[in-house]
Amino acid sequence: MNTCIPRNLDASTWEAVEPHFDELLARDVTTVAALEQWILDRSELEAACSEARANLYISMTCDTESSANVDAYMTFEREVVPRLRKIGFELDKRLVELEKACPLEAHRYEVLMRDTRADVEIFRPENIPLQTRCTELEQQYDSVIGAMMVEFDGSERTLPQMAKFQEATDRDVRERAWRTVADRRLADADRLDVIYDDLIALRDEMAKNAGFESYLGYNFKARHRFDYTPEDCREFHKAIEAVAVPFARRLDARRRADLGVEA
Repeated sequence: MNTCIPRNLDASTWEAVEPHFDELLARDVTTVAALEQWILDRSELEAACSEARANLYISMTCDTESSANVDAYMTFEREVVPRLRKIGFELDKRLVELEKACPLEAHRYEVLMRDTRADVEIFRPENIPLQTRCTELEQQYDSVIGAMMVEFDGSERTLPQMAKFQEATDRDVRERAWRTVADRRLADADRLDVIYDDLIALRDEMAKNAGFESYLGYNFKARHRFDYTPEDCREFHKAIEAVAVPFARRLDARRRADLGVEA
């Protein structure tokens, strides 16, 4: 794969990636072949940024008590991601304009161009700090969940470690494990509710800024869901409720009878 993006690029800082983004914005593109190379180079550069972000996120979630890991991830989110969103919008606009002058093969690029036009339509600069705030709240959620520990059978355990006890053959063990985990989750219910409420308010504001009545319509377009509608999802949910849920309940009833457990 031929690309001008260095293989050893450290994309975790804006200073490292900014020159490459600036080059893409300034590059002279006059042919379809040149535009395809431009798209490839942009893809490789953004992939490097995504990889850097993912690595920082993985480090943070693997050790939620490490303030250094949290700080490194949130520094990227606060200092790099907002700039990526701004310049991403400029690149999207440029792609739309370049494609008018150098039309791409529809069969190959139809989805890319459709999604890019949608991103241009819903972009609002005032949403960038709101998106950053959403990320901060999501990190708070991860920290709350990651810090959850329980005392079970004489040992302190994480909630994922409790999963095996909820699959034990001994019903008493399963029930104690389930109740222990449920009680621990409930202990932080109020904190999580506050995070959810704040996220709802921020997402609603972003949707309104982009001209949508609700976050549902905004998010459908932001996630490029063009092959089905919210109403299609509602109809699917109704079908699951009418067909799959009764079937699942019959299976549960049969299993309950086999186990000799009262309803």
